[in-house]
Order: sequence, then C-alpha cells, then structure tokens
Amino acid sequence: MFSTLSFGWLFGADPSTVTKALWNLPSRVVQFGLALLVLRFEDVRLRDLGLGRRQLVPALVAVAGFLFVVNAVVAGLIFFDTGQVSIEPFGLYLSAPLDYSTTALVASGLAQYVFVGPVEEIAFRGYLQNKPTDLLGHRPARVRTAVAVVTTAVGFAALHVPTLLLVDEVPIGQAAGTLALLTLSGIIFGTIYALTHNLFLVAFLHGIGNFWPLVVDPGLGAWPNWGVIIALYGLVVVLYRRWASVTVRTPERATMKGNKRCIATPIDLVHPYHCGGFVWYRRRLFEHSL
Repeated sequence: MFSTLSFGWLFGADPSTVTKALWNLPSRVVQFGLALLVLRFEDVRLRDLGLGRRQLVPALVAVAGFLFVVNAVVAGLIFFDTGQVSIEPFGLYLSAPLDYSTTALVASGLAQYVFVGPVEEIAFRGYLQNKPTDLLGHRPARVRTAVAVVTTAVGFAALHVPTLLLVDEVPIGQAAGTLALLTLSGIIFGTIYALTHNLFLVAFLHGIGNFWPLVVDPGLGAWPNWGVIIALYGLVVVLYRRWASVTVRTPERATMKGNKRCIATPIDLVHPYHCGGFVWYRRRLFEHSL
C-alpha cells in the first residue's frame, strides 16, 4: 500500500513504462528484506522453502523446456491461423499497441524476472502458503494444502487492489475480473509449489507469466491463452515429478519422532508432506508430528 501511494505521489497519474518497471526494484528489495526478517524470526532458511542449490538446476532445465514448448506452440497457432510465421523476439511488446522502447523492454524484463517474480513467491508461496499449513496442525495433509493454497491466492490477489484502483485507475467491474484472474494465477502457482516444493521453479514461471519472452508475436488478442498455459504448467509438473521419482535418494537430514525415523531425500522435495508433513525440516515453521 505504501509503495503504491508513494508511486502515485512521486510520478503522477501517467508514469512511463520504464518508470513503472524501475519502481519495482527498490520496492521489491524492501519487500525481500522484510520477508527475510520474518523468516529469520521464524528460524527458517531459504533452502527450507525450496530455494536450495539442489532445486536450482532442475528449475532452470524445466523452465527452459517450458519456454521452448511455449514458443513452439505459439508459433504453431500463428502458422495454423495465418499460414506464415516470422521471428520477432518480444514482438508482443515491441509492436502496437504496447510499443515498448528497448529501454522499457530491458527494464521490464529485469523487474519481472529478477525482482517481482522471486520476491512475491518467497513471500506468498514460500512463507504465507506454508504458515497456514503449519497452523492447521494435525488435519489431513490435503486439507491443509488446499486451504493454504486458496487463502494465499486470495491474499496474493488482494495485494494488487491498491495498484489497480489507485495507480491504474481501473473501473470496479474490470478490477473484479482482474482480481479473479490473479486469484486463479495464485492457485495455479500454489499448486505447482505444493506438488514440486521448488520455489525457484514457481518464481521463474511467475516472472515469465508477467512478461512473456516469446520469439514470435501472437498479438494481445491471442496471448495469453490460458488453456494452453495451464496445460503446459501441468506438463511441467508431471515431468518434474517423474524426474524426481527416479532421482537417486541421498539423505540430507533426519529427524527423530517417537520410534520413526524420517529421512529427507530429493523425493521429499516433490512430496512435501512425505514423512508426516515438513517434519524433516529442523525449523519451527514446518514442524509437524508423524
């Protein structure tokens, strides 16, 4: 809220695309700092959220494959519709009606890929989605996960209300539709995180979804195509889980609970409730009984 009000006061009612993009840098740095303070208070490490070195390479590979398939699908749709395809990297943003300058393109990409996506995912999926799971105690894992995913998605959408109404001055009816779409996006990202427990993956997909790196120009009317996007998200999750299911299991940490021993392995990153929830994490935020 403070960031939104400050932005309107500093830059007026019609700021440039570059200004909007660059404002994300200091505001997201502050948000990241606050998130780190909360995590430190909770005695939680970033790698406990799914931001460990082990998760980075699989996330990069999955996202690279996702981008390749997205561009292939978009090119196929364009060819099916027009009979021809021309290579235009970021043409969606460089052409009318957006007409981004090169500076605006670079600033927007930097803001979304490095700051907005990662910071919002650390705060919402990394912390806020895991916290309700912990607070719901001994209820069934699927119930805890569903409640956490939905409530976090609603909070994620609510975060955008000040920007929609005060900065963009979007009419109430249109804002309601945008909030519904944001809630759906939050549910999708929350589900991907719950099924993979890889926050790098979700953060990268979030940034890409905000600023699509397409090498062909499908036009604003044709993209984003949510049916295609959701199907490809599902494909990413299925392939990621299959890859993890055959990964050699190398124990990292173990926690004793009664007479049972719970070993943390790569497969646990895919099934976060394996061994009775996040019990294998040493940190308070994720402690559950077996």
